[in-house]
Amino acid sequence: MNTPIAPKGLAKDFWKKKSLTEMSPEEWEALCDGCGKCCLNKLEDEDTQEVALTRVACRLLDDATCRCTHYVNRHQFVPDCIVLKPENLDTHAYWMPLTCAYRLLCPV
Repeated sequence: MNTPIAPKGLAKDFWKKKSLTEMSPEEWEALCDGCGKCCLNKLEDEDTQEVALTRVACRLLDDATCRCTHYVNRHQFVPDCIVLKPENLDTHAYWMPLTCAYRLLCPV
């Protein structure tokens, strides 16, 4: 079971009122629903750029909580892990799950 992020200090419907670049770090993190799909290995078709999820998860993913066990320092443990930010979302959103808030709010 996922532990919901406490909404303390977050304005109601902040994602409707702010662009991704205007969000605070807390608002940015609160967009994540904790599905863990972004931590599944993916296959990308070179010809069509279609992305398929696998059933193989990153070694840092806790399958009981769907959270990263080393979230803050994940890039040190898994160098290929993409640290998603508003500045790089446009180049990485295509491989995020279709239901991902980051992808849904991406302006591109």
